[in-house]
This record gives sequence, C-alpha cells and structure tokens, in this order.
Amino acid sequence: GFHFSDLKVIFTNTGFWLIAILCVLFYSGVFPFLKFATKLMIYKYGVEPELAGLIPAMLPFGTILLTPIFGSLYDRLGKGATLMIIGSAMLTLVHVLFALPILNVWWFAILVMIVLGIAFSLVPSAMWPSVPKIIPMKQLGSAYAIIFYIQNIGLSMVPVLIGNVIAANTANGTTDYTMPMSIFASFGAIAGVISILLKIVDKKKGYGLEKSNI
Repeated sequence: GFHFSDLKVIFTNTGFWLIAILCVLFYSGVFPFLKFATKLMIYKYGVEPELAGLIPAMLPFGTILLTPIFGSLYDRLGKGATLMIIGSAMLTLVHVLFALPILNVWWFAILVMIVLGIAFSLVPSAMWPSVPKIIPMKQLGSAYAIIFYIQNIGLSMVPVLIGNVIAANTANGTTDYTMPMSIFASFGAIAGVISILLKIVDKKKGYGLEKSNI
C-alpha cells in the first residue's frame, strides 16, 4: 500500500529532484516549441505553408527509430548522466541556431530539426531508465507519478508564456522569433547545468547512472 513516509523518501532525494527538474525543462524545450514550430518555419525560413507543418511532424518518427537505439546503447555502455548532458547541449544548440538571424533557408531548418530529433531521442532514453536507479523499487510508482505531475504543470505554463512573448514581439503581421527561441534555449542550458549536477551527485551517492544495465 501507499504510505506518506514513501513521499518523504522521494522528496528528500536530491537525485529525484534533479531528474524531475530536468524532465520539465527538457520537455518544455520540445513540446511547446513544436506548437510554434510551423509558424517559425513559414515566417523565418520561408518554408511553404503546406510543407511547414511536415517538418515538426517528422520529429516523432525520428524518435520512434532512434529511442530504442539510444536505449540499448545506455543499457550496454551506461553513461546515463553523460548522455543527458549531451542531449541537453544539443537542445540548447538547436534553439540558439533557431534564435540567430543566420541561414534563413529551409534546408538549414530541416537540419536543425534533425539535431532536435536526436536530442529528443537521446535524453528520454537515458532519463526514464535512470529513475529506478535513484528511487527504491517500493516508491517507484509514486516517483513516476510525481514526475509526470510536475512535467504537466510545466507543459501547461510554457505555451502561455511563449504565446505572450510571441505576441509582444509581433508587429504588422511579422514576428521576431529571437526572444521566444532564446527562452527555449535557456531551458536547454539550465537542463545542461542540472545534468552536470546529476552527474556530480551520482558520483557522490553512487546511483550507478554511468554504469551499464547489462
């Protein structure tokens, strides 16, 4: 059964909080971005409106292929915290490239989206299997539930924030995407810092995030 003492075990666990925050930041840098990505493709990269929606839509398909590959890589090699650092760095890079006023051409947008797809496969494939290494089996269900709860709060607030920022940066029907993309980039950057902290805590507490699972 469920005991409130279980919550105490979870909430006093540093690794748990780092994973939960990483999860919110990472998903906030992907899902809310995809909501605005079609317009970004049209207005910044001059992609035809019929094609613009296809580019973000390709992302989940890439994930279906890549996530199992990265998952088995983590099982064999370990280096979970390192994979999360790399993925967060890639997420940051993607949004920085989208924010910069460079190469406003369709192929560049597609290239950057591919990098996002790789990051989007890399981080979850290392993040979710890391939770059982941090939280005892007895509290695992509760831990996942709390992470999803925190994640959903973030995912409901971010689109509102970004929507307001886009509205504030829109004049005469054109939007300057520098500011919204910079916010997404900062999510990635903070996620990177959290991943580095996770690696440090892992070394101290011996969760075994860098160890293989096989």
